[in-house]
Amino acid sequence: MKIRVNGEELDITRYDAYHRKRIELTLDAARTTGARRVLELGGDPWLMTSMLASDNDFDLAASVSAQEVTAWPDELDCVAVPYELTTPDGRTAQFTNYSANVERNDIRICGRVDLVLACEIIEHVVRAPHRMLLNANSWLETGGFLLITTPNGTQFENPFHKRAKMPAYRDSVYGRHNYAFTLDGLVDIVESCGFSIEKAEFWNPYKRGGARGIVDFLARVPVGIMREKFSRTLFVLARKTKDCDSAMWLPKVYAPGSMWERVDQTPRL
Repeated sequence: MKIRVNGEELDITRYDAYHRKRIELTLDAARTTGARRVLELGGDPWLMTSMLASDNDFDLAASVSAQEVTAWPDELDCVAVPYELTTPDGRTAQFTNYSANVERNDIRICGRVDLVLACEIIEHVVRAPHRMLLNANSWLETGGFLLITTPNGTQFENPFHKRAKMPAYRDSVYGRHNYAFTLDGLVDIVESCGFSIEKAEFWNPYKRGGARGIVDFLARVPVGIMREKFSRTLFVLARKTKDCDSAMWLPKVYAPGSMWERVDQTPRL
């Protein structure tokens, strides 16, 4: 499967084979909101971007992605660049890509959107995921939606693993998973940034092969603890309820400390 981004041909066949089902579920969930104007966080490698561009229900307004610019996007200036993407079915989409560090920069986009897609992003954030969520808040109209998917931090893991499933170090500071959320921890930090939760649930979009398929069966058992331990993905759909410039309380996943930026450390009521 090949796409073109700013004239460069990219082969995303392997990424498509693994992630398409999750993205299809995500876009189905996004469609239920009735949202039209969409901003996608973390466009690279552009599969979801391509699928959005091919979907008549959505208008891709912008993306925010820095990985394709530099491997170390720490104090990266925010730069808006026109992008053109050609999908496998020959459609062409023009949108603005904002290259910036989503947990360090205040990213101002042109206009507001109805939906922010933050899929498989928050687990890569190193220091301050609330800053990413505050950026999302600033891009949305009040009543707009934020959709998050991320690996399930409470899922069962094979006790016979002798080493980590992924290398600990990457050539990009954001290339690895830095934290895996529990559902209650994810809900808490999202709510702290001016959102109310519409849905918070466990998904299992990735099919396991061979004997490991039993885990998929266990994830479908309609008992809370089974879904929590055997589902691979957390799904949260939230609605913006107010403009928010700082987290309204110290999120559960944050250690107390005086050096947090834009966090009200008053305990949650």
